[in-house]
Amino acid sequence: MLEISILLADDDLIFLQLTSDFLGKNGYAVDCASNIEATKTLLQKNNYDIMMLDMCFPALYDGFNLLDEVHENYPDLPVLMISGSGHIPDAVKAIQKGAADFIEKPIDTTHLILRLERIYDGIVTKKQMQSLRLATIGMQGNSAIMQNIYDDICKAARFDCPVLITGETGVGKELAARAVHRLSKYSAKNLVSINCASIPKELFEAELFGYESGAFTGAVKAHRGYFEYADNNSLFMDEISQLPLEVQAKLLRVVSENEIQKIGGKVQKVNVRIISATNQDLEKLTAEKLFRKDLLYRLNTIEINIPPLRKRIEDIPVLAEFFMNEFCTRNDIPPKPISPSAVSWLCKQPWEGNVRELKNAVERAVVFSKNDHLTMVDFTTPSESDITDREYGSLRKTITNFEKVYIENVLRIYNYNVRQAAYHLQMDKSNLFKKISALKITLPNHKPI
Repeated sequence: MLEISILLADDDLIFLQLTSDFLGKNGYAVDCASNIEATKTLLQKNNYDIMMLDMCFPALYDGFNLLDEVHENYPDLPVLMISGSGHIPDAVKAIQKGAADFIEKPIDTTHLILRLERIYDGIVTKKQMQSLRLATIGMQGNSAIMQNIYDDICKAARFDCPVLITGETGVGKELAARAVHRLSKYSAKNLVSINCASIPKELFEAELFGYESGAFTGAVKAHRGYFEYADNNSLFMDEISQLPLEVQAKLLRVVSENEIQKIGGKVQKVNVRIISATNQDLEKLTAEKLFRKDLLYRLNTIEINIPPLRKRIEDIPVLAEFFMNEFCTRNDIPPKPISPSAVSWLCKQPWEGNVRELKNAVERAVVFSKNDHLTMVDFTTPSESDITDREYGSLRKTITNFEKVYIENVLRIYNYNVRQAAYHLQMDKSNLFKKISALKITLPNHKPI
C-alpha cells in the first residue's frame, strides 16, 4: 500500500503523540500540529492526503472556522473531524460543512483505520475518474510529472480565472486547454479557439472584438468577434505571445473589467474564461518590452507548465500504445502491438517535436509496417527499409519511389481495397487507379494496371 500522508491538528499533546505513534506503526506518514499557526504552516509547505482536525481548537479559532478555511484554500483535501464531546449536532454540522467524516474521542483505533481507508479510497476513485475523463480527450501518461499536471488541470478547471499553459511546441498545450474546459462549468459548450499566430496584425482587433456595420470602409454588416462568440464560455488563445502590443492593451481591459468594445461600437460586458498558451518565455518578452507585464500577471493566475517528452521518458510507452490503438481504430484496422525492442528504441530518441512527433512516428510506422506488429525497423524514417533498396536517381525519381512505397503500404493495410485506400489517401478512387497504373503497382490476382 502507498504511504498515506496525514496532517493531525489537535491541541491535546498526549492525543497527538499516541495517535501519531499508532498511525505511524500502521504505515501512515503523520505530521502533527498543536496550534493554528503550525497547522497553517504545514498546510502551506506540504501536500497531504487527509487532514484530521480537532473540533475545539483554542483562542479565536475553532475547528469549524479552520474547516472553512481549509475548504477554501485546499478544496481537494478531505478532513476527518475529531470531537471529544460526542455531541451529535456537532457531527451533523461537520458533515454539512463538508467534512469527509466525523469521529469521537476516545478513538476506537479499528474504526479510525476503517474511516481513513474509506476516505482514501474515495480520493483514489475521484482521481481515477478525473484521469479517465482526461484520457477521453487524449491526455496520457502515468509519470509523476503527468500526475501533477492532471492535478493542476483539475484545480484550474474548478476556478473561474485565467489559465496560462506553457511548454515547447508539440507537448500537448491545446489538449491541456481542452481538458481544463472539459472539466469546467463551461463544458456544456464547445471550446472557442483562436491561434494568434495565424491572424494578420491589421485584423487582430476586428477578429477578437468584432465591429459594427459602417465602422470602416468595407464593413457592410456587423461582425462578431471571438470574445462575443465565447461569452459565458472558455476562449483558448494559442500562441498568445504573437499579440501586437496595441491589442494587448485592449485584452488587458477584457481580463480586468470583463468588457469589450467593438470597432465603431459601445462598451459591452462579457463573461469569458481565457485559457492561453505559449511556447515562448513571456518573462523574457516582458523584459524586452514585447509583452505587457501587467497583462502577463493577469493571464497567469494559474500557470500549467508541460515539460518536454524527453523529461518524462516513462510516458513514451503509454503514449505510443495509445496512438497506435487510436490510429488503428480510426482506420478500422487490427491493432499492431509495439515490440519491446521498438519501445526501448522509442524511449532513447530525443523527440524534439515532443508528443506530436511521437504520434506522427507511430502512425507512420503503422502505415508502412508489413507485419502484424511494429518493430524497430518500422520506426526508422518513412519506409526507409524499402526505399534504401531502390535505385536512387534524380529528385523526381526519388519522389516517385517514395510515392510508390507509400501507396503500396496503404493498399496492404486495407487488403488492397482500392476504395478504402483512396479514402485514407484523401483522393478519388479513379485517381488512385491512375496512380496505381502509372507506378506499375501490382494488385493481388491482377496484372499491373
